[in-house]
Amino acid sequence: MKKIILILSLLVLINCGFEPILSTKGINFKINNIEIPSNDKTSLKIKKKLQIYTKSNSSKKVYNLKINSKKNITIASKDTKGNPLTYEMEIITQLEIFDKDKFIKKIKYKKNYNYNNRTNKFELKQFEKNTMENLINQICENIIINLLSN
Repeated sequence: MKKIILILSLLVLINCGFEPILSTKGINFKINNIEIPSNDKTSLKIKKKLQIYTKSNSSKKVYNLKINSKKNITIASKDTKGNPLTYEMEIITQLEIFDKDKFIKKIKYKKNYNYNNRTNKFELKQFEKNTMENLINQICENIIINLLSN
């Protein structure tokens, strides 16, 4: 009985027409060039995630992007001894959108996340790395949504 339910649920899921919202299929734009004035890690990671849209065959709209990002990690709170309890990671990204060489608009994205300190510094660095990836993914999603709405 369990096998029949499993097979039926798989058939329903496969045939439901699910498609990711931000897939490159059906995209009406292409990113021609992504310029990064400062070679910081955050901007380079954003560029890497947007590279998939440079290979798009759709040429209704062709954009050139200029991305400048900055990552800040600050101590949000301390204990009575002065040791950090919580941190705040903030990523600020300035995006300039050009249609060929014509300036369209400038958008500022600001994403932040508060997290607790860890006693194991290796775990803290891994958590910060994962948090940075999540914030960059959110910024990339917002960039794609803005390019789709132009």
